[in-house]
Amino acid sequence: MNLLFAEDDELLAQLFQLQAEILGYQVLWVANGDLAVQQALSYQFDLLLMDIQMPVMDGISAMQLLRQLGYDRPIIAMSAEEVPATGFDLVLKKPLQWPEVQQQLAKFKAIPSIELELPTELKEAYLAHAKQLVQQLATLAEQQNWIDFMAIVHQLKGSAASFDLAPLGQLADQLQKEWKTIPAGQRTERATYFLEQCKACKLK
Repeated sequence: MNLLFAEDDELLAQLFQLQAEILGYQVLWVANGDLAVQQALSYQFDLLLMDIQMPVMDGISAMQLLRQLGYDRPIIAMSAEEVPATGFDLVLKKPLQWPEVQQQLAKFKAIPSIELELPTELKEAYLAHAKQLVQQLATLAEQQNWIDFMAIVHQLKGSAASFDLAPLGQLADQLQKEWKTIPAGQRTERATYFLEQCKACKLK
């Protein structure tokens, strides 16, 4: 089975590709919805996995365009948020948990159930990436650039647990849920506390 994986987080894409190829899947990764539409319309892929928040074209817009163009192959949404299922064949909750991914993909083709270990090199690469993201968050908090700040928080929420950093993902989830209710004058203080918590999540 050939899979098209649309995801703007490169390390998350590498992890998925590694795990899927061990099970015999062929995977092509694209980083935005526009590229996903272009590749999907080549009809070389049996199934499309689509992240929702991507640059250039988001996952919902890409799915809707494909359906309007008559694309009838399975499209699976991936998101840390609730997603309307209309147009999608399935919705996978991020952070992706491989046993659940296997179970859902098995609905389209029988595959063996294999317990996979997270490669040390990929985990270390994500750890370095997470440290960089936390540094970026600190700079954005100083600038009070809350739009970009929360975009990175959303990214951490959707990927950290896939790399054995579940506490970091939980902190990001908690902040995202609280953010709209935090008064503007208190956001810097709350962001600073969040960053202190992040540094305690084995980011050493």
